[in-house]
Amino acid sequence: MAGPALFDCDIHHNWKAEEDVLHYLPRRWRDSLHSMSPPMMWLQQSFGTNARLDSFGAGGSPPGSSYEMLRTQYLDPFNVRKAKLSFYIGQNGGLVNPYLADALVRAMNDWNRDYWLSIDDDRLISVILLATQDPVQAAAEIRRLAGHPKLVEVLLVPNPLGKPFGHPIYDPIHAAAAEVGLPLGIHIGGEGFARPTLNVAGGQANCKLDFLALQIEPMMHHLLSFIVHGVFERYPALKLMLIEMGLAWLPAFAWKLDAMVDVLRRETDWVKRLPSDYIRERVRLTTQPMEAGPSRRHMVELLETFDGIEDVLCYASDYPHWDADNSVVIASRVPKAWHAKLFYDNAAAFYGMPPLAEADAGARVDADA
Repeated sequence: MAGPALFDCDIHHNWKAEEDVLHYLPRRWRDSLHSMSPPMMWLQQSFGTNARLDSFGAGGSPPGSSYEMLRTQYLDPFNVRKAKLSFYIGQNGGLVNPYLADALVRAMNDWNRDYWLSIDDDRLISVILLATQDPVQAAAEIRRLAGHPKLVEVLLVPNPLGKPFGHPIYDPIHAAAAEVGLPLGIHIGGEGFARPTLNVAGGQANCKLDFLALQIEPMMHHLLSFIVHGVFERYPALKLMLIEMGLAWLPAFAWKLDAMVDVLRRETDWVKRLPSDYIRERVRLTTQPMEAGPSRRHMVELLETFDGIEDVLCYASDYPHWDADNSVVIASRVPKAWHAKLFYDNAAAFYGMPPLAEADAGARVDADA
């Protein structure tokens, strides 16, 4: 397939069997754990799975659990230079017992470090997954793993406390991420677990269409909370990646926030700048699932109403899900002038890596040495 060189910000990796992770759990939890997944984790899938059928292993191993399959199906043919592994999808920290949730996520992080990040492939990078019920323990998990060269993000998924992730209750997480110099990522799909009324404004989604059409609501709340509660002001270097929620919502959302900034400042005088400025400088959005729109022209014109949108977007495939986005298709939907930034350089800058041209030049020097 070739296509543009890719920095993929959302690949879902998995274990072949739960025992691979349970091996890391203390025996007291291992003997009492009924399931690694929180209750109500999955909506019914129209075709019985949320993964592409060819991503299952020959022996029935789960999608995303084979490095060789990931490499041959996606990394090599699609010219992937960096692949951020984001678990499948990491809702496990939403288990009702907060002590078990913390222990399980710690085990998942150790499994990820020891198995996936030990693979001899410099393309593979990953995240520190958190259980968010106890923000102090979550902050300790950040500090425990920070410094590993392949762990580039702190990932927040389930939200059992029922507070948007910019709320002051999560300040230990904000402080720890800022202290170690790692950005935060929020992946869509965890708001309904343990507190189902948080899924969307009107209650829990009842079918896949509800969920897919309305999943932007909780993510917009998460984003707004970082501005309203002054997180970006308290931690001037802290950055935020919003993962798997589409793009078309952003311009109108930013317009409304900017129009109401005077009202906002009466309640929160620590909001010193326009909300759109915080978004433009500190927030990045992954492209998946990128709305097709009535036409390519309509979608591009809409996005361009947010000044600097080409600096905000980062490519994500969502592999191995059946609704994953093909980079060749995405390239056909956006101006060519956006390609270098969208497919690689924006994400590289966000995660503190050199742009593609410099990375390729460095690789050539190493090869010639």
